[in-house]
This record gives sequence, structure tokens and C-alpha cells, in this order.
Amino acid sequence: MRLTFVLVAAGIAAWPVVARAQQGAPRLESPGEIAVWSTVITQKQDYCRRQAKALKVPMWKRHRFVRNCMKH
Repeated sequence: MRLTFVLVAAGIAAWPVVARAQQGAPRLESPGEIAVWSTVITQKQDYCRRQAKALKVPMWKRHRFVRNCMKH
């Protein structure tokens, strides 16, 4: 009973931290901000695709390569 109470209390105490950690990217307010970030993402995808092609990554592995490149 005491262990259950401790686990529940710890879960309740940690909930705000976990909920905040799962929030996504900052919310973009204006259409101008959205356009800027859209351009940035498109340029990075283009760069990653060209890099994959230059490294001669096979087509079936290229999607994963680009996805990993976008994360870094």
C-alpha cells in the first residue's frame, strides 16, 4: 500500500515534466513565419537529397538517409 502511494505520487509529480517534454515545435503565428520555415525545411531537404545522390545512396535507402539528415 505504501509502495503504491509512492508510485502514484511520483507519477503525479512527474506528469507536468513529461507533458511539457512532448510538446512539438513552437507554434508559428504569422503567415510570414510559416513561409520562412517552409523555405528553410525545403532547402534542407534539397540539400539532403543532393548529398544522398552524391554519396550514391541506393534508392531504397535514400528515404531513410534524408530523414536522418533532416534530424541533424
